[in-house]
Amino acid sequence: MKVCVIDDDPLMLEHVAEMVMGLGFEVVTATNVDTGLRLVESQGSDAAVVDILMPDRDGLTFIMEVRRIRPDLRIVAISGGGRLGAGSLLSMAGGLGADATLVKPFSSTDLSHALSAPKAG
Repeated sequence: MKVCVIDDDPLMLEHVAEMVMGLGFEVVTATNVDTGLRLVESQGSDAAVVDILMPDRDGLTFIMEVRRIRPDLRIVAISGGGRLGAGSLLSMAGGLGADATLVKPFSSTDLSHALSAPKAG
């Protein structure tokens, strides 16, 4: 499985990418939504782990746009929530089509479950 990890925080991006590799998956990374969308299309990703709160275009935008071009892509939305709290943001992400949501910080086991759980429907 190839997973695209999208996060604007370089330390979190590296940490999640290492977790994905530790689970035995191939990983590509992006620091913004536009690069993430290009990578998902060009690299044939099977899944994406996307941060919700990012400058410019956020993870919710990524979910909406990627659902149009890759409805089969497994999406795991992640967030620490910032001032808004993670719950409402992740609830919105689920409503827009994320297959799973995780509150930062999360464990490798949590990520494994989120990436491999059967798709609903």
